[in-house]
Amino acid sequence: MNTSISLNGLWDFVVDLDPRYHTKPYYALPDWNRRHWSKVPVPGVWNLYDRRYDLFEGVGWFARELTLPPLPEGTTCLLRFGGVNYLCEVYLNGELAGTHEGGYTEFTVEVSHLVRSGRNVLAVRVDNRSLEMRLPPLLGYFNYGGIHRDVTLEVYPGAYLTDVGYEAYPEGEDGVLRLFGQAAKVEGGGYEVEVTCAGHTQREAVAPDGRFQLEWKVPGVTPWSPETPVLYPTRLTLQRGGQVEYQREFTVGFRRIAVRDRGVELNGKPLRFRGLCYVYDSPTYGLVMHPAQYETDLRLLQEMGANAIRSHFPLSEGFLHACDRAGILVWLEIPTYCIDTRLPHCRHAFTDPSLLQLALNMLEEMIRQARLHPSVCLYGIGNECDLNAPGAAEFFRQLATRARELDPTRLLSYACLYLFGVPDHLAELVDVVGLNEYWGWYDQVMDDDLPLETPPSSPPRTVDLRALQQLLDELATSCHKPVLLTEFGADSIPGYRSANRDFWSEDYHALLLRETLALADRYPFICGTFPFVFCDYRDPSKLVSAHWNGLNYKGVVTYERRKKLPFEAVREAYTQHKSGSSPPH
Repeated sequence: MNTSISLNGLWDFVVDLDPRYHTKPYYALPDWNRRHWSKVPVPGVWNLYDRRYDLFEGVGWFARELTLPPLPEGTTCLLRFGGVNYLCEVYLNGELAGTHEGGYTEFTVEVSHLVRSGRNVLAVRVDNRSLEMRLPPLLGYFNYGGIHRDVTLEVYPGAYLTDVGYEAYPEGEDGVLRLFGQAAKVEGGGYEVEVTCAGHTQREAVAPDGRFQLEWKVPGVTPWSPETPVLYPTRLTLQRGGQVEYQREFTVGFRRIAVRDRGVELNGKPLRFRGLCYVYDSPTYGLVMHPAQYETDLRLLQEMGANAIRSHFPLSEGFLHACDRAGILVWLEIPTYCIDTRLPHCRHAFTDPSLLQLALNMLEEMIRQARLHPSVCLYGIGNECDLNAPGAAEFFRQLATRARELDPTRLLSYACLYLFGVPDHLAELVDVVGLNEYWGWYDQVMDDDLPLETPPSSPPRTVDLRALQQLLDELATSCHKPVLLTEFGADSIPGYRSANRDFWSEDYHALLLRETLALADRYPFICGTFPFVFCDYRDPSKLVSAHWNGLNYKGVVTYERRKKLPFEAVREAYTQHKSGSSPPH
């Protein structure tokens, strides 16, 4: 039967300070002397291995040995990487096994033809140079480098599954489970899939091409929701003649999300997203999604009364499991982020077939992982791009089409900045329109060196949201789809309090969030809000100035997860609507 071997732990590591000169992969050679390499943890990011690597962008090499017993002829071996930022080359025993582009999605590399009994040497070349990056095309969050998620070796002596997904939804007192997938190495026939969920078992034959699908009613299930995040342990086996060749275990949540009458429903009931944007970054773990950090984050989110997060990039398997258990709804998106064709390196982005293929690959990798998680309810296909650029309409049409092919059960959205120039073709592609807006902030602090404090005699500062109100009034009649406020907020320097509610103070930040949330509540077609952002985080896009100093300060908690005054503003607003339904209008 299949086995999975964790390759997490200490690896050898070295940086390559002249990768353009070192054109041959000497560091991948099995017998290369690594006496002067460092021992480092994987998962990890080199920025935290040593102070000298904190701002390093370049090429790093990772290597480790693994000892394997003799394997039966025909055994399939796959290396699975949860996330490597950004470009990587994977070598086994000195031979190139595969490559990957993209920092946040899970991928596999087959190494069956390279595996030996006894000693094997695995080497991975990682390149996080920002000039080599295509998605995201610019750095709105810190550019960590390394193998930052789990690594496993999966061994399949016989038949196995290359893909599995499910659709599960409540129907009356019962649940309907439709499970589907693709099997490999099933030549000769006679294979069947057996699935046990909530104590009920179903079997189905595997087709000659390896495809299978089962659908049946599971009696007496509790629908999954933020209030009742009930999960049912599920076991899937692939067998022939009663002999199990492959087994996988996961959990199933029965829930249905849909758009109805300019609103969103979960299990047939109105749903209001009480969300926050979530740019994961940890002072202790960097980009590594460690349970000690994300469990703290989830507790703080629940204390605020939040039931949802929006991430700018795909998240780890462990974190998604935690959201399933906690009842936190998740918006995931690929980093098609701020593609602005006025920038020289983005000028032909939407007409570049290779960039479209990269985005499609990222989307597919994200969805194949996410569709096993009931917490994931929204896929974002882009954020603040130049939608009127040549080729943009076709670019996003292909992303939306592929997303619906892979998973028609979840909603699609796109986050538009101020909704300026949003073409009709985009609105028709998505189920929910996302609105990013920073009125009350960037329209007020364009001069970053304005004084931090106002004179003591000045009246307390107020928030001007007239432009937002005017836009929402227009959307009430011009937009026929639900709208989410997907970004809004201000920066506040931790600990800076101001009786006059000066810019950059926690007091002004809290007031802006409080008034924006109250304004959103007045419009029935707004089905949720996502203030930007949960925590302060490292942000290279912000100019170092009188106020910014390497961190984006829009968090309602600090980088170290200490509560700021805006935390209370969000908590007060969200706990008023803790039921999850839309507020009265």
